[in-house]
Formats: sequence, C-alpha cells, structure tokens
Amino acid sequence: MNIWNICATHDPVYGGLYRGVNDFASALDAAILSFDDGRRDRSGLDDQAVRIHAGRGLLSRDCHTIGRAAAERAEDAVVQADLLVVHSLFRGHTKWAAGWAWQHRKPFWAVPHGCLDPCSLKHRALAKRTWLAAAGRRYLAKAERVIFSTKRGLEKAAAWVRPESAVAVHWPVELPRRAAAARPGACFRQRHGIPSNAPVLLFLGRLHSIKRPIHAVKAFCRAEVAEAHLVIVGADDDVSTADVVQAVPDSCRDAVHIAGPLAGDALAEAYSAVDGFLSLSYQENFGYAAADAVAHGLPVILSPGHDLAYDMPKVAGGRLACGWLLPDDSLATAAQAIGEWAGVVRGNERGVAQMRNSGMSWAAETLAPERFREALRRLF
Repeated sequence: MNIWNICATHDPVYGGLYRGVNDFASALDAAILSFDDGRRDRSGLDDQAVRIHAGRGLLSRDCHTIGRAAAERAEDAVVQADLLVVHSLFRGHTKWAAGWAWQHRKPFWAVPHGCLDPCSLKHRALAKRTWLAAAGRRYLAKAERVIFSTKRGLEKAAAWVRPESAVAVHWPVELPRRAAAARPGACFRQRHGIPSNAPVLLFLGRLHSIKRPIHAVKAFCRAEVAEAHLVIVGADDDVSTADVVQAVPDSCRDAVHIAGPLAGDALAEAYSAVDGFLSLSYQENFGYAAADAVAHGLPVILSPGHDLAYDMPKVAGGRLACGWLLPDDSLATAAQAIGEWAGVVRGNERGVAQMRNSGMSWAAETLAPERFREALRRLF
C-alpha cells in the first residue's frame, strides 16, 4: 500500500500533533508530506518528511492556502498514493488533499487532532466557524474516516461528522519494561536536591497557558504537603520559566524544581525518580504526557479536560483505578487531590502498587503500538 500523511508545518514545537503524525506514519509504513510555512529551516529534522514550501503569498505564509507550484510538487510526490491521511484542520492542505482524492478517486482520512473540541473552537472562534461552515462540513463529509484518539473526543465533535465515518482509536505510547519503570532515579533526585524518601510529583508539558503550569504550582503549594516536591519539565511557550519561578511562594522555593525540557534517557530518568504525575490542563484530546505517565506506572492527577482519562478503568466510587480524575478545574479541588495522593504514597504501599499495576496493565492492553497498527490497518 502507498499511503501518505498530509499535514501543515510538521515541527516538534507542536508537541502532540507532531508526535501523532509520526505515529500514524510508523503504524501505516507511510510517508509524510508537510506543506511548510518557510519560517525556519526544518531540513535537519530526523523525521524523513517531504517538506514543500506552501507558497510566497501572504495567505500561504501560514499554509492557509497552497500555491500552485507547491500543489504541483505535492501531486508529483503522492502520484501513486492509495490513501491520504490528512492531519488537523483549518489550513490549505485539507482543501488540496480532498481535491486530489476526488480527482484521482482515492479515499482520504481526516484526523482532526482536537480541532473540533469546543475548547479549541473558542480560540479564533469566528475564523474557525466560518471555515467549518464554508468548507469544513463538506470536507469532513467526504472523508472516508474521521479518526479521533478517544471516545470522548469523538462525542464532543459529533455535531460535525457523519456517525458512520467517525471512529475512536487510541494513539500509541512506547511501553517501558516493568523492571525499568521501577528504577529509583536516585541520580535525578540528587541532581535537584530532592531527598530519597520524599514524595515527588511531575508536571510534564509545554509551558503554555492551556496546560496551566502556574496553576499546577499554586495547587501544589496550597496543598501544603510536608516534605513533598514538584518537578516541572517542559520548554517555554506563552508561559516562560521565569513566570513559573515567580509564581512559587517563598514557602515552597525549596520544593519546586524547574528541570527544563527533557527527552529520551533524561526523561526516562525523571519518570523513574517521581511518585506521581500532575496535569491540570484545560484541554488534552489525547494527552501523550499523561498516557506515558500511566504506562510508567505513575499514579496520575488529571483535570477534567483529559479526554483519555474517561477511557481509563475506574474503581468503586468512580475514581480512576490509577489515580484521580478531578471533577472541576478549581485550585481547591486540585490541592485536595494532591493531599490525598501524598497520603497514599506515604502510608499505603499496597494502594500505590494497585494504582501502578492498574495503569501499566491498561496501557499495555490499550495503548500498545501493535494495537494501534492493527486498528488502522483494519480500517484501511
């Protein structure tokens, strides 16, 4: 099969979107064609994507339209394609891909990546709803499949898609070996001055207002858990490291640690050094960071914006088997959950083991790359 992933500006700075496109490419043994905005040189990125400058016009600069030369180059690249998998919405690559598929009588899949989430539609609302009314509904109706990463994400977008074409398939995560996941991470703790027996929470994600890193710091400090520590891992975005540092009250200065962006072995070391994962994000349509944390056996504290959490197993009372799904976005609710987490970590070894095993078992069964590959190939 000759399959191409079509996207706009394929770049690691876009976090989960970038990782998601790469996951589709790997699962389908498919190539990636990215219409590039030309704002920076991306030729050195190790993702083997075919990058085509969208055009030199004002609207092409952010890939709102695809110039004629770019369209011709793209047509030459995908000439033998059996299927196009088109990622995200609102940009000119969707119109180009749908037009190519219609002209050549080939199917295409639409993968919205959270673009149809009500939270996302509030940002630049007029432009997005105008696009959906003028072209989006028709585009989504023509797609053979519209693929979401969670059942909740599909449900929230139901008004925009045909029921017979919509499907939920969980994105994959790499599953660490259980022995590796249980390593103590002593070096990481020593590097940041964290005692070996202290309970430690991890915040992992871009320092962006939608992910609320400052809210996470405030909730942690409000919980006033003696001897507990919070590690912040992530690169600056519309919230800077300096903003986060400034939000830490003097009473918590020694308990909040800014580790910056981490990846690979350095990130694995951080996972092995902590006792829980905290994310109070407003919107996570899949949430790779939370999924990775569960796969590593970490008890999680997740905001109601985490769509994946609603697919996780529950225990009596509706609590997550592997942690806490908060009922609202308030500071008090998050602080209370952090206090409960600390109580379990300190005094309930059996409870921690149950959370760890539940999360790791669910991830192994539900989020394995092999399962993702099989699901996509069945759809094709």
